[in-house]
Amino acid sequence: MKVRKIKYSLFASMMAVVAVFSASCEDTLEIGKPLDESQYEDIYAKNGYLRDAKSNRVTNIIDLFTENYKTSVRLGLTKAPTVSSSVKVEVDAAYLEAYNKEHETTFKLFPKELITLGDEGLMTINPDSKTAELSLSVTGGEALEEDVTYAIPLTVNEAGSDIQFNNEESRHCMYFVNDMRKKGDVFKGEDKPKGFLFIEVNDVNPLNALSFQLENGKYLWDAVVLFAANINYDAASGRPYVKCNPNVQYLLDNNETLIQPLRKRGIKVILGILGNHDMAGVAQLSPQGCKDFARELARYCYAYDLDGVNFDDEWSDPNPDINNPAFTSPSYEAGARLCLETKRAMPDKLVTVFCWGKMHSLSQVDGVDAKEYTDIAVANYGSTAPALGQMTLKQCSGVSSEYNERRGGDLNASTAQWLMNNGYGWFMGFAPFPNNYIDIWKRLEGAEVLYGSPLKEPSLFYKKNATEPSVWPNDL
Repeated sequence: MKVRKIKYSLFASMMAVVAVFSASCEDTLEIGKPLDESQYEDIYAKNGYLRDAKSNRVTNIIDLFTENYKTSVRLGLTKAPTVSSSVKVEVDAAYLEAYNKEHETTFKLFPKELITLGDEGLMTINPDSKTAELSLSVTGGEALEEDVTYAIPLTVNEAGSDIQFNNEESRHCMYFVNDMRKKGDVFKGEDKPKGFLFIEVNDVNPLNALSFQLENGKYLWDAVVLFAANINYDAASGRPYVKCNPNVQYLLDNNETLIQPLRKRGIKVILGILGNHDMAGVAQLSPQGCKDFARELARYCYAYDLDGVNFDDEWSDPNPDINNPAFTSPSYEAGARLCLETKRAMPDKLVTVFCWGKMHSLSQVDGVDAKEYTDIAVANYGSTAPALGQMTLKQCSGVSSEYNERRGGDLNASTAQWLMNNGYGWFMGFAPFPNNYIDIWKRLEGAEVLYGSPLKEPSLFYKKNATEPSVWPNDL
């Protein structure tokens, strides 16, 4: 982390974007470009495409909390073969080298000796079947470095004559791996629902997420949103930009003591992006405006060692100047495009949405489904998040609670069981003020159903901007 350097590097980068904004820009950041399955509609062709079987995504993030992670790689065909056909899938270092060069990234190759492909990478699709799967096992090792994102680039290098690929992208599936084995304080099981917490940083220290600990020692919240930085319009440059109020900027400037302690325990820290009463909004940027704003978001996330962004389509003027090349009329398509461009700009980070406004019904943009560019969708208080596009409920919140004004649903025993029965992957909380801890703990009694361990009684909290805990409730 070199936080001190970010102030002038961000400024210089932003000014460079301003200088070229009015010109037509090439898209140099189409990282992990997902597949457009509409191109596979030729009924006579047996076109193949490679994806992760668990997520059905081309680009995937693996947080390696345990010594071994297992998934499967799926080969899909648009038409079943008439005879058995085979392909060979391999870890392709040359593809990663080309990928990094093209997209100006520096992802390291995950050590090949720690990767195991079932059947030595050979997949066979039998007649009358359109899919085949191959086991993929990823193992931890002493050579792995903390805080380094590794890549596992898989490529179909050999295919039977009965299988073809429409384009080069359809041959590839990419995994980004983070070694989290020393950050497992939050890991409660791979298939367990997870907690997504919004903290209003104008009033509450994000370290208060550490107040929520189970009796077994694990922390409750898996992701914390710094709510919120803003998207605003800079009239001088004629473009939208990330605006951080003094409270948000203080956290970023004191990253090592107020943000990284969460991340060192495995909690994802996400930068919230919210409209702020002018014509800049997360669902009203033009295609070029989306690309430029996504690049700026990526700079923030990489510079401050954050885990991604959350988009909230509120408090923007719904009548932007569409004569400005940065803007368009508010639409679901514009919201989807910003998510897509953000994922392309930082494929190893989380792109999350609060399902409200034009971020409520994302589907496809440029033929790319929402599942490829949206990692997590959380709902408004008392609601459940819809599975956007072809997303699964594993990526969605099924319970959303507002703690400060005591609104929304509760994570009680019955709703916790309901989450698991219906396959929801997340529950959401908003505004955990320490003076409300007694009430909040009562609303989270279902944690014991989810994890087999109840929440410990609160004993500590963090005052505004404090780096050391205070005694709860004595020091309130």
